[in-house]
Amino acid sequence: MKQKKTTSTVLATAAPAKGDRVFDAIELSVLWSRLISIVDEAGTTLQRTAFSSVTRESADFAVVLMDTDGQSIAQSSVSVPSFLGVLPFLVKALIKDHFPIDAWMPGDVMITNDPWLCAGHKPDIGIVTPVFFDGVLIGFIGCIAHSPDIGGALWGAGAKDFYEEGLYIPPTRLYAAGKPDETLFRIIETNVRAARQTIGDILAQVAANDQGIRSLHRMMEENNLTSIDALGRQVIEASEKAMRAAIKAAPDGTYTASYDADGDGLKEPVYFKCAVTIKGDEIFVDYTGTSPAHSLAINAVLNYVFAYTAYPIKCIFSPEVPNNEGSFRPIHVWAPVGSLLNAQKPSPLGARNVTGNLLHGPVMKALSKAVPDKVQADCGAAVWVMVLSGKRTDGSEFVEYLFLAGGYGGRKGLAGSPTLCYPTNVANVPVEVFEHDAPVLVTEKSLIGGSGGRGRYTGGDGQRFAYKNIGEHPIQISNVTEKINNQAYGLFGGGSGRKGKVYIRDVKGKKRFTPPKGHDKLLTGEELVMELPGGGGYGREKAVQKSSDRRSG
Repeated sequence: MKQKKTTSTVLATAAPAKGDRVFDAIELSVLWSRLISIVDEAGTTLQRTAFSSVTRESADFAVVLMDTDGQSIAQSSVSVPSFLGVLPFLVKALIKDHFPIDAWMPGDVMITNDPWLCAGHKPDIGIVTPVFFDGVLIGFIGCIAHSPDIGGALWGAGAKDFYEEGLYIPPTRLYAAGKPDETLFRIIETNVRAARQTIGDILAQVAANDQGIRSLHRMMEENNLTSIDALGRQVIEASEKAMRAAIKAAPDGTYTASYDADGDGLKEPVYFKCAVTIKGDEIFVDYTGTSPAHSLAINAVLNYVFAYTAYPIKCIFSPEVPNNEGSFRPIHVWAPVGSLLNAQKPSPLGARNVTGNLLHGPVMKALSKAVPDKVQADCGAAVWVMVLSGKRTDGSEFVEYLFLAGGYGGRKGLAGSPTLCYPTNVANVPVEVFEHDAPVLVTEKSLIGGSGGRGRYTGGDGQRFAYKNIGEHPIQISNVTEKINNQAYGLFGGGSGRKGKVYIRDVKGKKRFTPPKGHDKLLTGEELVMELPGGGGYGREKAVQKSSDRRSG
């Protein structure tokens, strides 16, 4: 019987660098698990102290521990794929271009929301804290979280350029040697909606990093460690070796796919061209031929595209090994400068998530020709995001996010689950929380039976979700939907999933148009109705034997 590869068996293959302390397989397994628990504990701190539902309930964040070179050693288990590799990229850029390694001091905290350094759009704020032990810099801990607001146009796809999308924070010290930059805090506070939520979330990120540092110090003291670089190198090398071995087992070749998407959902669709080359123990993904940058804010930057390309590849080849730098070294991603997938300033980027969420589609389709048993049919992605902003009865401001999932794609041996997010794994906001935080009443939340594609392993069903404005004031809404005009594809004879729909039902019960991607206003008594797409099926349905044949048998 073939042995399943576990973290312990992977770690047993790690080779320490010359001069490093040598950890045996058991020590490595225990210490690696401890590092993951440290960043998970920091993530829990962030969730429990955050003010916004987008962080507290939907878990749209990541916490990463890095060595002195900015290489990731451990990433929180609760992390969205869009943040894969982003914090290490940010720290390396901070050291190279902004804060040399000898300029960091105990108590420093750096902040930025630069989309090309961070996670691809301004609402994702990166907070990085240096880790000192006995007065020596031993690494960095960072977290990225989606801020409830960053000013400008209400978050979504509606901004016409980068400058409409709110406040830009260049790499800056939020705290210098433990002292907060009060001017920067005031600038942020006076430029955002629901400032208490936004500032509260930033402080929660700082607290999460501090918690991670305290826990790391305890681990080091208990295990007589003076640094984490040696431990990190062996963990990273073990992960890299496991990923390379998995890739090498697949057949060499170049596998191509094309994929159509809604774009604005009206008159400006987009398309993806994808060539995946397996060469030995490395994978190269080239998006040449993909649409140019779009007029709506659905453009993505290359670091974000890397994250959502690498994630499905890791799911296919090495799902068991926890994420770190080594997992992604064998993966190389490129897209033409100025394209939808390598946008440059001043292209708007706000809803780049809808584009990143689709990249598993062309990647899985291309790799279905190389590793058919390891891929899945297309999902009812991208995850739909609804943002609401307005005033409560008491006059206070609110900004609320709602994440909704379509059906999961079928795969060999398993039907797709209904209403499950992939490739992102943000959680839904509970109805009770949504209704408490905003003046709304949820009127329906139900499965759309039969909306998943047919097949030997059917696609998961989408859902119907509707809510009504029961407040005294209009609610500003931002819609970000997908697969209104396209369907999730099936694989190997499986059927396509059902398309999605979105509309507003007015006070007289009549349907009225609302943009699939863009801003609108929900008046008192009006109801927004969302019908999410189903996932694709995998494999042909088994033929049903005729009743006369069954009787004759």
